[in-house]
Amino acid sequence: MTSYTWYFIFDPNVDFPATLVSRLFTLPLNGIGRVEILATRGNLMGITYDDVFLPINLNDKSPFEFEGYAVFSDERGVWLGIEVE
Repeated sequence: MTSYTWYFIFDPNVDFPATLVSRLFTLPLNGIGRVEILATRGNLMGITYDDVFLPINLNDKSPFEFEGYAVFSDERGVWLGIEVE
């Protein structure tokens, strides 16, 4: 089982109004530093981090995992997971 360190990215109800198609978040991630995460909304909502697109709730799968990263969504917001080695 893969373990992740989880980082809060945004609350789509507060930080990502329905009128936006994309928004760039620049955030300090503990132990990593400042990073840029692009949130996009189209047929799917997702985030792009480190050139990896992570769709939120793709096929009702949360967390969605890909190449050492994961995205998780709950009632509080969207979270980025970075694999712990």
